[in-house]
Amino acid sequence: MALMEDRLGGRRPTRRFRWSVAAAGLRQRARSAGQLGRRGSPSDRVRDGALVVLCSWTAFVVAGSSFAKQAEHFSFSLPPSRVRLPGAAFTTVEVAAVVAAALLSIGALAALPSFIRFLRSGGWVEVRTPVLSASTITVLVVGATIELVGWAHTLTFAERNGADWTYSAACLAWAAGVTLALVLWTAAAVRGGRRIELGRRLLGLEVLLAVGVALAMAVMTVATAVWWGVLSVDAPWFLQGTDPGTSPSPFEPRITLTVLLMVAATAFAGRGAARAGRSWSHLRAA
Repeated sequence: MALMEDRLGGRRPTRRFRWSVAAAGLRQRARSAGQLGRRGSPSDRVRDGALVVLCSWTAFVVAGSSFAKQAEHFSFSLPPSRVRLPGAAFTTVEVAAVVAAALLSIGALAALPSFIRFLRSGGWVEVRTPVLSASTITVLVVGATIELVGWAHTLTFAERNGADWTYSAACLAWAAGVTLALVLWTAAAVRGGRRIELGRRLLGLEVLLAVGVALAMAVMTVATAVWWGVLSVDAPWFLQGTDPGTSPSPFEPRITLTVLLMVAATAFAGRGAARAGRSWSHLRAA
């Protein structure tokens, strides 16, 4: 604060100054998280890289859920001769998602004994806040899900798909709650994952799993782009949610943002997996 006051000399901070402070703060956060520079031991950097993949996967789940919702019943908008390619792309997304979820589950189960030892040694104090917050939001989301399902059964098809604005707003709030729960559970996992003790063999397994998850995300991103490309040519009105032949533009905001989020999450996952792999090589050579 004193440095900024000296730089400003009583003047109001310019927009460029504000941006520079924000960028410097983000860089320092990245260094503190082990994502810039060579902070910590090779084992710490392996762990940090794997945790970046985990965080990227959380963002990808949000994008994937959005894609799954937008792609509902897409085959009915295409002629039979044009369904095969987007159908194969959609199936590829589903299979890769199952593979990535399985890899993450294996990683979590492998680290579970270390996490239990961490809790027994007093680690609960360090993860209590995010775990309790995530648990609370999860309970609320489950309750909201039950209410929304019951509400949906009282509505017509049109009302469930935008005609009833109150239901649409409730669904958006529900989606925000699910996203918040995912973020909080991921924060709890990151906080615990950075503090548990992992042996060299287990670190090697986590590296392999992180690389596998990053590759699965890349496959899903490419498959989603292929699906979008076919629909943009053959049925752009489906992307816009309008009647056939009424919308020539394929750049509907939701699918555009969905794909951009997939690309960004995949890029961060690739960076995390590469960092984990390089650090693992250094650890083995040590």
